[in-house]
Amino acid sequence: MLDALFNGFLTAFEPWNFAMIFVGTFVGLFAGALPGLSSPMAIVVLLPLTFPMAPLPALLVLIGVYVGTKLGGSFSAILLRTPGTPGSACTALDGFPMAQEGKAGHALGYATLGSTTGGIFGWILAIIFIPLLSTVAVKSGPADIALVGIMGLFMVSAFVRGSMMRGLMGVFLGLLISTVGLDKIDGSERLTFGVIDLMSGVPFAAALTGFFGIAVVLSDVKLVGRKEVLVTDNVNLALPSFRECTARWRAILTGSFFGTGIGAIPGVGAEGATWVAYASMRGQSKNPENFGKGEPDGIVAPEATNNATTGGTMVPMLTLGIPGDGSTAVILGAFVLHGIEPGVMLMRTSEDLVFGILAGLLIATILMFLIAWKAIWIFIYMLQQDRSWLFPMVLVLACLGAFATMGSVFPIYVAIILGVVGFLLEKAGFPVVTIVLGIILGPIIEENIRLGLILSGDQWSTFVATWPRLGLVSVIVLLLAWEAYKQLTRAAQAEPPASDNTTIGD
Repeated sequence: MLDALFNGFLTAFEPWNFAMIFVGTFVGLFAGALPGLSSPMAIVVLLPLTFPMAPLPALLVLIGVYVGTKLGGSFSAILLRTPGTPGSACTALDGFPMAQEGKAGHALGYATLGSTTGGIFGWILAIIFIPLLSTVAVKSGPADIALVGIMGLFMVSAFVRGSMMRGLMGVFLGLLISTVGLDKIDGSERLTFGVIDLMSGVPFAAALTGFFGIAVVLSDVKLVGRKEVLVTDNVNLALPSFRECTARWRAILTGSFFGTGIGAIPGVGAEGATWVAYASMRGQSKNPENFGKGEPDGIVAPEATNNATTGGTMVPMLTLGIPGDGSTAVILGAFVLHGIEPGVMLMRTSEDLVFGILAGLLIATILMFLIAWKAIWIFIYMLQQDRSWLFPMVLVLACLGAFATMGSVFPIYVAIILGVVGFLLEKAGFPVVTIVLGIILGPIIEENIRLGLILSGDQWSTFVATWPRLGLVSVIVLLLAWEAYKQLTRAAQAEPPASDNTTIGD
């Protein structure tokens, strides 16, 4: 493994690959700092530019964006009390009060410290667990791969915001979209409705562009024309001294632990992990009353969590083909667009690619620190500008990306339609990440279910024929049972108590 990791670093440090990591990280910091831009959107916008590239540099630029947005979101959270990303919302609780006290530079320094150390901690754990899980995963048969994919769909549905039922409805919509086109085995048409352009299926890049690009623009169009006023005009990043860093070791470890552990759970990501870490840090503090008033640990812990999730989400993505959050869902889509099938066989078929990505993850974390340290003024300047130019540019790039996939306007129509659908579903509380996951995993699950049945002579019992398969089925059943229990509990709590009109003596 060490030899493979060393070769991964050698590859990642090649001039072109390193340049892609730098560009991606810089764009990620920029996108994260601006409310209205998100990590998935930034990745989707850059995705078309990676089409001419080889797979590794293409994925490295997206990994850089993913890492950079984590810290970038804290800039606006601290200076505007408006988190640039969902994962940085918790940082605003103590970052903004500290900035109000005239210590904005110190707050940004603590955020940078937490993000960098958390990212390195998450990378170490990813390096340990990904090869171990991959060793087990490569021994899987078609039935195992199908069950892993199904379990991933249920897990994401269970842990994303909102109810599991809404998540599953999104998954089923994604699965339905994935079946459009010609059947790979018998060649029959499915859900094409006579449209020749749908014979090869719904353009995948158009689906990503619609759900993560156009839908987000529609939901954030209210930000057009807004010019933000920072809490202070005198902002210079002030990194903590070594003594201050060591004094925050508990916050760093707490955030890193929760970020890596919870980040590895599909569907949770940094949005949920940061609040858990913050609550834990406040609970073990000797002065919990200081939290919410500019407590440094209240900045370091969530930011360490935020970037530690980048390592945590890599574990299910690179070993099982299951994304941990919306950004890794889009990165999985990039795998597909570059002709690489994600899943349990990835380590066996593309070991060099996996270790190149892992090396790039650490390099991006270090570059994130250096860029923030030396060039934070660029992002602070952009925070104060009118963003009326931003969303038209995103729409243009998104449409160009959709057009590039087929060289026709049909994918643009698909992207616009799915963008409107995604916008309406998000407003109704349906997480679009489950739809995209259904589109990604649908063909893999279908193919392996059919292969498993062919190899077993059409015996459905093959999916419970071994202990690992029984374990996967048990997890799925437990998730459904837990959701049913929650729904019954809510119904019982919502039911008004029966009125009793009896009186003493009746």
